[in-house]
Amino acid sequence: MLVSPSRCSLLSVILLRLLLLLGSSVSTIDAFLPPISTNSLVMTSSSLHTQDIHNTRNESPTKRNDQNGVNVAFLGNSILYFNDTPRFLFNLSNDKIRHQNSCLRGGTTLTELFTQGNGMKRHGFATDNALMENGVYDVGSPTVQELLQRKDDNNIKWDFVVMNEHTQAPARPTTREELQSTLLQHYAPLITSNNPKATIIFVETAAYRLQGINNSQDLGTTSQFQQKVREGIQSYIQVLQHDNTTISAQMAPVGTAFLHVHNDNYELWEKLFDPWDNFHPSPTGTFLQGCVLYCTMFDNALPPTAALCPRTNEEIAALWKDARMMHPKKKGKDGVELPSVSEVEYLMNVAWDVCQMEKNSSSSSKL
Repeated sequence: MLVSPSRCSLLSVILLRLLLLLGSSVSTIDAFLPPISTNSLVMTSSSLHTQDIHNTRNESPTKRNDQNGVNVAFLGNSILYFNDTPRFLFNLSNDKIRHQNSCLRGGTTLTELFTQGNGMKRHGFATDNALMENGVYDVGSPTVQELLQRKDDNNIKWDFVVMNEHTQAPARPTTREELQSTLLQHYAPLITSNNPKATIIFVETAAYRLQGINNSQDLGTTSQFQQKVREGIQSYIQVLQHDNTTISAQMAPVGTAFLHVHNDNYELWEKLFDPWDNFHPSPTGTFLQGCVLYCTMFDNALPPTAALCPRTNEEIAALWKDARMMHPKKKGKDGVELPSVSEVEYLMNVAWDVCQMEKNSSSSSKL
């Protein structure tokens, strides 16, 4: 049974402040401590960099020395780079992801990304957290081809390739067919040449919070819009299966998880979206998206009792300790609202339940 989220207590935030004061300098605490909030931890923009001193999970936001983890490539647009899903998932996975890299570009389809390449220095990754020791910004691979041909990653074989299409593209037949062609002609051959046993994970992006925005009037209500996106993602998987490629493909039911929250806790569903535009994910939405990706990749439960579940506001903030881009809650103001302890527990349960239903549905369709 899903546990409804409750408000984070003021006492827990005060205790967090006291703990930090015991082990950190005044200047560091001033940069890190958020203003007190009764429903979530709020980080100032400067805290995103200074929190690196609290990092105990890994030394690098892109790779680990552990040889047992998987390698994950990310291809897509702002649905992935808002709140830095690649680095967030790397931190959430603890030691299950050994290496990650990406080629992302805002506002594009996967077909456009293939021809235009990376746009992240211009779109938001030219930040302190993106700056590497060599003075170069970590914006990801310059092109899809270089990422998948391993030219900039020491010949790494990708175990998973996470692909995020423009939200509306799978929902319309014409744009849906465009990516089907691009997948067969360009993406599948490159991925196969890198690793014939790789798995493509298509992100089922969420229908917009406000009906009809961004010229989406024809896509209907939230549930109608979401169903059309699902059908499009399923068509991509079917195209690859019918082409007899050696790579496998799965759906990460992110939009279905959003819809579950919409039906179960409407107030929290609204909080899953960036308040600036009502279609990008907020940090809370990115958390749910990351949990769904984790469940899809590793087929593991995320019960609240698991060590993976963050138990304090500090542990939640640490998941974004090295994020290259975070959106503030309000335009022109510092401060990023993160999910509360009770909310992450609830969202992990949602991710697990939805992924299990997706797995059972996929198994039934193959019978």
